Amino acid sequence: MTKIMNVTEDEAAKLALEGDAIILGGVEVHVHFVRYKGDPGIQVEYTPPFGPDDCPDWMEDINNRLAGLCRSTVMNINDRARKRLLDLAEKDAGKDRMIYRLYVTSRIEDDGSHDTRVHDVVDPEFERIDHGIAGRVAGVRRGVERVLGLKK
Repeated sequence: MTKIMNVTEDEAAKLALEGDAIILGGVEVHVHFVRYKGDPGIQVEYTPPFGPDDCPDWMEDINNRLAGLCRSTVMNINDRARKRLLDLAEKDAGKDRMIYRLYVTSRIEDDGSHDTRVHDVVDPEFERIDHGIAGRVAGVRRGVERVLGLKK
């Protein structure tokens, strides 16, 4: 997939019928370094893959559910990894860093069947500082696939 774009529900259905993969929902986990009353910290944001202002209404519920799933699993990191993430965010000098993206696409094949897939990407720097992330994101991906009936 080379382009993520915002479409209406009708446009999404048309694209799917034409064989194009459409995004059914997703979430990006962004972090950046902040100071609050002089103390260093990390701000974590959960946004749709389109950006916070471009989420179509029809996708909002699934995006919120995926964000909650990421909040409770992907970002459930131990204190040492949290400190290393703070160091990484501080090194970025306050710039936004996307550390994880999860999204679900669907397309209609020529035979009329649906090809639905779960995609995710982890920032390699995040993988280096949190050795448990690979297992947590694999669990999230499997869970979403199970809900969608993609894996037995």
